[in-house]
Amino acid sequence: MMVCKVFAIFFGNSLCLLLLLSSLADANQANIDCLKTFKSQVEDPNGYLSSWEFGNQTAQGFICKFSGVTCWHDDEDRVFSIMLSGYGLGGVFPQGIKLCSDLTHLDLSRNNFSGPLPSYISLYSPVITTLDLSYNSFSGEIPMLISNITFLNTLQLHHNQFTGTLPPQLGQLRRLNTFSVADNRLEGPIPKFNSASITSESFANNLNLCGKPLVSG
Repeated sequence: MMVCKVFAIFFGNSLCLLLLLSSLADANQANIDCLKTFKSQVEDPNGYLSSWEFGNQTAQGFICKFSGVTCWHDDEDRVFSIMLSGYGLGGVFPQGIKLCSDLTHLDLSRNNFSGPLPSYISLYSPVITTLDLSYNSFSGEIPMLISNITFLNTLQLHHNQFTGTLPPQLGQLRRLNTFSVADNRLEGPIPKFNSASITSESFANNLNLCGKPLVSG
């Protein structure tokens, strides 16, 4: 009986370990696929992403050496941040981002991206804390569901071509302390934000935004 119990415990622990290793392998592969899809979806006229080579997938952490990519751990293919400001990249918002489920920082600023943001953008980067899409040519309305990215503390959307009104749900982002939609084509009321660091400069040079902090009283 004792032998059976020991075997059962050993078998159970081994099974848990195998499931854990399998889960980690799947997560790592998803992150690799994320960057592979990202590269295939963006325009890269200057070839800055040419260092993103995917032929050595047996070496753990190989994507962590890619230009603009940082991982949670150097020996694990889990992407922490993608920082590609000023790379001259273009195209629409790359949908491959949704495969980087552990991504916390995304900086695509000062590029040539255009078109609308995905309406379900919160499903792309659910745990992201920093999203910088400034100095591009994104257009259309700012998606309401961006307010579902509840960990956001930095949201930079200035110097684009966004139109329409600001989603009032943005005021529900309690962690948000760095925010700007200046230099767009927005109109209508400004949501109520809690952070004192969000000032009138965050809304400058739009069509017809109104309310605090642009006006007093």
